[in-house]
Amino acid sequence: MRLPQLLAVACFAFATTAHAQGVTAPYLAELKRQCPAQHLQNMTAGDLELMMERFEPRLTPAQTRRRQDAVGARCARIEAGLSCANAATLDTYKAVGLLTPFVREACASGWSCKGFLDCTRASPEPSAGP
Repeated sequence: MRLPQLLAVACFAFATTAHAQGVTAPYLAELKRQCPAQHLQNMTAGDLELMMERFEPRLTPAQTRRRQDAVGARCARIEAGLSCANAATLDTYKAVGLLTPFVREACASGWSCKGFLDCTRASPEPSAGP
């Protein structure tokens, strides 16, 4: 890759990261307010997505569609993985007034983190099998 191409890629990566941090700032502040000792900001994107999936049944059909549209609009043109979808979902929760209840549920989930990506769940959910 040539230098101009590398600079363009670096600028895009920086802008994407800065935007994601701006979107997640209210979520991080709410975590700090509700359950700072659990350090849930250190969860993997996959674990956060699982929490969001468990929260999804609480959304109205209109809220679900709004979340889906936000994820599609932000993430369709870039290869960003779960972090893009998670940021879009958190932004939607904030916009529809569900960020505080989502964080409340996350705090009550039994998850806690000792460090970055070092998280465990105190009481696993019961399995669906016999």
